[in-house]
Amino acid sequence: MNGQAYVGSSKRTFAAALSNLLDKDYGLVGSARVRRMMVEDVVALIEQFYPPAERVQPGWLVFTGTKGSGKKAYPGQEGGDHELVTIAWPVLLPEDVVALSAMPAGGLGKKELRRLLVRRLVRLVEHGLNHELGPVLLTHADLSLMLGISTYQVCHLLKQAREDTGKTLMTKGYYFDQGMRPTHKGQIIALYETGVDEADIAKRTQHSPQSVGRYIRDFNKVKMLVEREIEPEEMAGLASMTKGVVKAHLQLLQKHCPDLFEEKGSKVSSSI
Repeated sequence: MNGQAYVGSSKRTFAAALSNLLDKDYGLVGSARVRRMMVEDVVALIEQFYPPAERVQPGWLVFTGTKGSGKKAYPGQEGGDHELVTIAWPVLLPEDVVALSAMPAGGLGKKELRRLLVRRLVRLVEHGLNHELGPVLLTHADLSLMLGISTYQVCHLLKQAREDTGKTLMTKGYYFDQGMRPTHKGQIIALYETGVDEADIAKRTQHSPQSVGRYIRDFNKVKMLVEREIEPEEMAGLASMTKGVVKAHLQLLQKHCPDLFEEKGSKVSSSI
């Protein structure tokens, strides 16, 4: 049997059709190599967004999150402007069904249900943060849709989960913060000042290495300016930071390096 007879049939694929479409209807893409790369990217996206059902375990949900990469969010930015990642999420596992089946009635049952929701929230957030394609981040609205509760409930349950576990449990908004939250800086700088290396800080605080590095660099910039006795009002321009960020780092410096301010006098500390 002549195998060459089937070559034409084997080439009638989605990828070939897409390449032909780009060639005929989108003349700007003139290079065959560029078309091939575009086709490969489109096929990869389809594979990601429409995975075969048999690959997804019962109780898992295919859902698109946001990759923890790129710059922090800015006002008016669309949700799809960040890099998107579609993965399966462990929404309902056998142990959840067992817990729900054994749920007592009344007030005790409400408390147990709250604990179960906290556990499920933690599991979902950490699944995305630790995913091989991640960190993959979810919003409060995403978690609300997954668990069938309100965003108000998600907010309060996440707050309780952070208190119970001592973990940051970053959602999308928490990850792409505006650089003004002293809880982030304080946690990172406290570890840095005790000699913990950046990679370990990123792991412990569930921040990206890039974010940890930025916080530490900014902290050291402000520290250097204090050492050079630069006026606080001049620091923002010299360090390319907002005045609020400079003030936050000055407060951290005063906490971790009080001797620095005693050596330089009260000029800086009185402005904090």
